[in-house]
Amino acid sequence: MPSIRQPRSTAVAVGLLLLVVLSGCSTLSGTESPAPSATEPSVPTDSATQTPTVTATPTATPSPAPTETPASTPTETPASTPTATASPTPTATPSPTASPSPDRLPAGLADTGVRNVTRVVRTHQANAAETPGVVTHTTNTTVRNTSILASVRVAAGPNLTRVRYVSQSRRASGTETENRTSVIAANGTVVRQYTVAGGNVTLDNTRNRTALFDRSLRSLSTATNPLRGALRRGNFTVADVDDRDDATVVTLRADRYAGGQLYAAENVAAYNATVRITTDGVIRSATERIVSRADGNDRRYGFTYEFEPRSVDLPREPRVPADVRVESGDSAND
Repeated sequence: MPSIRQPRSTAVAVGLLLLVVLSGCSTLSGTESPAPSATEPSVPTDSATQTPTVTATPTATPSPAPTETPASTPTETPASTPTATASPTPTATPSPTASPSPDRLPAGLADTGVRNVTRVVRTHQANAAETPGVVTHTTNTTVRNTSILASVRVAAGPNLTRVRYVSQSRRASGTETENRTSVIAANGTVVRQYTVAGGNVTLDNTRNRTALFDRSLRSLSTATNPLRGALRRGNFTVADVDDRDDATVVTLRADRYAGGQLYAAENVAAYNATVRITTDGVIRSATERIVSRADGNDRRYGFTYEFEPRSVDLPREPRVPADVRVESGDSAND
């Protein structure tokens, strides 16, 4: 800045003018050294204007000019090259995956995540009930010195015309354990119920299939209640949209507990969940893990679910599977 203002002063002596010329030359050599900056070429440009004004000698004008021109040219080239490279950001390509179009999302979802849990669950229940296949899900809960492991396997034909639901649980508390197995088998008109607790048959009957049983079977066969709970407890976002051979699958992920009746939100120390759902609304798989700490004790909850669409061959008459049946002399069990 001092070298720029000195040429404008008309009352400076001839000896000072020579000092100004020398200071102008040192300014040029100093600015060319840090030339990579895009803003620095303007500094040598002002010094070049100063030199002919101060000296008024024709020979002094071409001296900085050739030196200045090559200095600005290489400075401009590297400055513009990185800018052009950074402009078309390559990371913008996966954005359609993070924000899929609405027609690729199941009912009840938005590009920001789960918009309506009730609609998601109802759509899943309706479409899964129409699709033949096998549902399996497991729940593992630990509270202090008590643990409960429950597993469910459901095989169902199209529209639940034939269903076999088998639930097995094991409760361990200290040195005591309790096992329980429940079976619900049905065809279009008849429902058979069978329960074994602690090695004893506590329920064994056959009754007509009614509208009430239909509602219960639809809920049990499609894991409606545990899936509803998982979707409500997590703050889900759309993580991926994957085109598979048989369907387009949307992956939802959550790493923050949104609350619920299972645990108080302030006690949850760790949480993660993943749900994969097809565009027609059928939930293919789900996992949920929760760790809650209260009163110095950890409480853990784990849930896994999977639905495999495939043909299912069930007997025409509802039967209790041989591997869970306790001998009772009832020929209907054979």
